[in-house]
Amino acid sequence: MGANTMRTNEERIAAMHARAAELNRTQRARKVRIMQVSGALFACAATIMLAIFIPHIEDYEQVPYSESTGSVFADSGSLGYIVVAIIAFLLGTALTMFCYRLREWRDRKDKEEF
Repeated sequence: MGANTMRTNEERIAAMHARAAELNRTQRARKVRIMQVSGALFACAATIMLAIFIPHIEDYEQVPYSESTGSVFADSGSLGYIVVAIIAFLLGTALTMFCYRLREWRDRKDKEEF
């Protein structure tokens, strides 16, 4: 290095702070990714467990029905699968909202740093 490329103390400190901020952003991004993946895996595991468990409940009774359009579901014994589908939809919606809010939070934190 020549004499013209030497940094002042202020430049070194600024570079050090910039590097520390970059490391913090990288660590935060890794934590967010881990939370998103673990949330998705939990939702999938819960859905699979419900799909396995609900149809095998011993006290599972058919819901009484009348002669209506919805009675095709109550007659076939597929009510457990319908419940699993609804719960899976709700879990997917909740996970999507969680990830969206997490991203908003991360973006807001990134803006606060600058």
